[in-house]
Amino acid sequence: MAVPETDGWVYEGYEPVDGQSYVCSAYVAALLREGGIFGDIEINATEFTPGDISDLNIFDDNGDDRPDVCIGADPKLPYC
Repeated sequence: MAVPETDGWVYEGYEPVDGQSYVCSAYVAALLREGGIFGDIEINATEFTPGDISDLNIFDDNGDDRPDVCIGADPKLPYC
């Protein structure tokens, strides 16, 4: 039977790497969660894949609100 991995699982007996384990996309999702990007939404970071991370719509892409320094640095980039 398969059980989805959940945040906070601690792996033991694999010296010297005992402790929590994250693949790259899960690590990024955990950082975004701890940074407040998801607000009050509860997420399990270990369920995120690289595709999930790249599909997140977390950037403000309203070009009108970008500071002049951002527009000057890259006029075509829709976020700062």
